[in-house]
Amino acid sequence: MPELPLEIWKNRIENEIKSLKSLNVIDMNSIVQSDNSVKFLINLQGLGFIMGTFKEGIDIVPQKDHQIHLELNRAFPYPGGIRFSWQSNIFHPNIHPAKAPLRYESGTGYICLNILKKWSRLTDLETTVKALQKLVENPNPDDPLKYDICLEAANFFKQNTMEDLKKEFKIEEEEEEKDDIVIID
Repeated sequence: MPELPLEIWKNRIENEIKSLKSLNVIDMNSIVQSDNSVKFLINLQGLGFIMGTFKEGIDIVPQKDHQIHLELNRAFPYPGGIRFSWQSNIFHPNIHPAKAPLRYESGTGYICLNILKKWSRLTDLETTVKALQKLVENPNPDDPLKYDICLEAANFFKQNTMEDLKKEFKIEEEEEEKDDIVIID
């Protein structure tokens, strides 16, 4: 895999972290740096859902706080130099949480998002984090991951739109920040 010269890599990492700090999403206490990698947690805000205490049928609960583990190795910003892992519980067709509820297979933390699959050296973390937030708030039930919890979430979200769920849970629409981000699937 290609690598940037060490000083350029360190500057790129520093700029990426500064950008994430401005979004107020990075857990500064979680940063672990070595000569060849940087690991940290991203705290993402966005309306999603988790499984509630199991009742008959599907019982979901709104959840706005989410956590993602991010690792950048020496190949960053090239493909293969970045690894995202969804850490917090979530009921979503396109996210297989590392901490899946006990009734499901163990979680992988895998996130199905084109910007992650088609990573390029020009992709930046700020845009990626914003895309992850949009993914949480806009599940795509037509392209689920092939895990039981994701397939169950896909069926659920085909029958229940986010707009309907917001009404059901009496969730007020927050003032959305307008971005110039376009996510193309």
